[in-house]
Amino acid sequence: MLPRLLYVGDVPVEASYHGSALLHRLLSDYPHDRLTVIETATASDASRRLPKINYISHPIGKARWLNTRFHPYATAWFTRAGKRSAPKISQSLNGFGVESVLTVAHGFGWLAAAEIADKRNVPLHLIVHDDWPRVADVAPAFRNWLDQRFASVYRQAQSRMCVSPAMSRSYGERYGKPAHTIYPSRAAGCPEYEEPPVRLAASDHTFTVAFAGTINSNGYIRALIALQDALKSCGGRLLIFGPTTPAELNDPNTEIRGLLPATELLTTLRNEADALFVPMSFDAADRVNMELAFPSKLADYTATGLPLLVYGPDYCSAVTWARENKGGATIAESETDLRNAVALLANNPDKRIALGKRALAAGHEYFTHDRAQKVFHQSLSL
Repeated sequence: MLPRLLYVGDVPVEASYHGSALLHRLLSDYPHDRLTVIETATASDASRRLPKINYISHPIGKARWLNTRFHPYATAWFTRAGKRSAPKISQSLNGFGVESVLTVAHGFGWLAAAEIADKRNVPLHLIVHDDWPRVADVAPAFRNWLDQRFASVYRQAQSRMCVSPAMSRSYGERYGKPAHTIYPSRAAGCPEYEEPPVRLAASDHTFTVAFAGTINSNGYIRALIALQDALKSCGGRLLIFGPTTPAELNDPNTEIRGLLPATELLTTLRNEADALFVPMSFDAADRVNMELAFPSKLADYTATGLPLLVYGPDYCSAVTWARENKGGATIAESETDLRNAVALLANNPDKRIALGKRALAAGHEYFTHDRAQKVFHQSLSL
C-alpha cells in the first residue's frame, strides 16, 4: 500500500515540461484518495492537472519582489519564510492524514515540506533536478547559508532522488548520504515506435531540426543561435516547441510552434523533423549545473526514433550520456563541430536512420514510465 502522500513544492504538478512533467508522470498512477498536492509558487494550469487529485495553492514567494533588482536578497528572505509557512500549509489539509511528504529542491516550498515532515514525524522524500544551492539567484553573502539549509534537508530526507548519476555521486560525497538516480520518464501513454520515421530515408524535403523545451538562460539562447547559423549552410530550418521563445531567436528559417501536449509533440516531431537538438550551456557560471542536471527532453526525444544532436561542453551530462550510449547521438562540442554535425545529418540519410534506431533502444533502456515508477515506489517504501 502506497503511503498517504503530501506533495509540497514550488514546481507545479502538471503535464507541461521539465520538473513539472517529471512530477506529473511520477504521480500519474498514484491513488487519487492518497495524494494531496500543495503548490507553493505559480499554480498549475487546471487543464494539465492530475485528475481527481486535491490541489491547493499556497504561494510563498512574492512576484513583486522576485521580479525586481532585489531578487537575490528576496530569494534569501523567502527561503527563510519557507519554513515559517509550514503551519499555515498544514492547516489547509482539511484532515488529510499525511504519512509521507514529497518535495522538489527548487524555490522555497521544499523548506516548508521538510518542516511539515519533521513536525508530523513522517518520512520526507526529496527530488533534485537542479543543483539548487548553486543555481538559485541569491546574494553571495547567503550562498553558504543556503547550501547549509539544503544539506540539512537533504540529510533529513528518508529517500533522495537525483536526475543523473553524476548528481547522485556528487551529493553522496558532498553531504554524506546516498541518493538514487531517477531519470526523467515518459508519460504512461507514450506511443512506442519500433522504427525511425520513414521520412529519415528521404532527401526530398528541407532538412529540419527541432528543439522542444524551455529556454531559460543565455547559454541556451546562444546554442540555438549557433544552430540557426549552422543550418543556413544547408538551407535547413529550425522548429522550436515550448512555452516561450526569446526575441533573439527570430529568424526567417525558424518556426515557433508553442507548447504541445506530449503525444501531439511526438507525432509532430516524427512527421516534420529529421533530427532533435539537445543543447547544454557553455557558460562558466552554469558549469556545475550542466555537470549534474540532466536534460529531461531526452525521455520524449528518444521515443521518436529521430537522431539526436547533442551540443555542449565535454563535461556536461548530455555529452556524458551520449558517449555512454554510442551510436545514439551525434556530439558537437564547438561551433565548428556543430556545423559539421548538421552537414553530416543533412546529407546522410543512412546515418540518420542508424542514429534513430540506436536512440530508440537507449530510450527504452533509460526512460520508460515503468522504470521510473519502480525507482519512485521503492524510494517511498524505504
